[in-house]
Amino acid sequence: MPILRIFETRRKRILQNIVMILFFIALLTITIFILFAFELIHPIVAFVLLLVVVVAFAIAYRQLTKQYMSQFKQHVITAIVNFFDSTLQYDPHGRVSEFQFLQSGLFNASPDRYRGEDRVFGILDKTRIEFSEVHAEYKSQSVDSDGSTQTSWHTIFKGLFFVGDFNKQIKGTTVVLPDVAERLFGGLGKFFQSIQKLGRHPELITLEDPAFEKYFVVYGDDQDEARYILTPNLMERIVSFRERTGQKIRLSFCGENVYVAIPSDYDMFEARVFRTLWSKSLIKSYVDDMAMALGVVEELNLNRRVWTKG
Repeated sequence: MPILRIFETRRKRILQNIVMILFFIALLTITIFILFAFELIHPIVAFVLLLVVVVAFAIAYRQLTKQYMSQFKQHVITAIVNFFDSTLQYDPHGRVSEFQFLQSGLFNASPDRYRGEDRVFGILDKTRIEFSEVHAEYKSQSVDSDGSTQTSWHTIFKGLFFVGDFNKQIKGTTVVLPDVAERLFGGLGKFFQSIQKLGRHPELITLEDPAFEKYFVVYGDDQDEARYILTPNLMERIVSFRERTGQKIRLSFCGENVYVAIPSDYDMFEARVFRTLWSKSLIKSYVDDMAMALGVVEELNLNRRVWTKG
């Protein structure tokens, strides 16, 4: 509460400055339109002036909020991380490495642009973990009728990417993906699953768990190893986690790690300038997002150390 009180005062001051700037921008915009309407300035000049106004506001907004947002993460989000476990470390500018993202084998495309922030890492009970927000994209280029090259960016994944130490030694890779084909096409979906390929893990793994197969399809290098990993208890936990989050999660098991990708279309741990910090639902949303990320360890029972790694 004392920390929030300080930041709420800062937020109100920033908001007042933003409102003042918006008022002057509105006056400038109206002036430009009046001059244009009476043909006192050329249309191109009017367009350039409006563009300058927009850019000026964007720069002013960034300058006003940059320090506030950075310090908010350092004090408020760090406090939330420490609330769960004081040994965990938080780096607002860090991210899970692109190498780990590729190592997971969860996505066919390799990113041409890879960004991320809000990395949390450390050991939770017995399990080494790290996670962060990640936005991975690939680009495509096309040539239009005028011969100009157009570049487009496409999202491979945007959301929370989790890496944890798994409690079994794994030789190959087992990938668990959202099952769209079977839910859309029923039995015919099985055929589509069997002929499609996921990178270097083309083998469809058949598992006899209707609840699990309702949500997921599994590919891997080895049928026996996949069943060794995906025990009935673990499949039940994955289904429970899927239903609790309501997200189309992806998982893979490779080397010594389990990888979990939880899609999200919003920035989880960002400060909100236009919303009061005295909102229980706002703070709860930060806590819930952190609980979801850290909860992967409990949901998948990663702290259970029954097997020894060879």
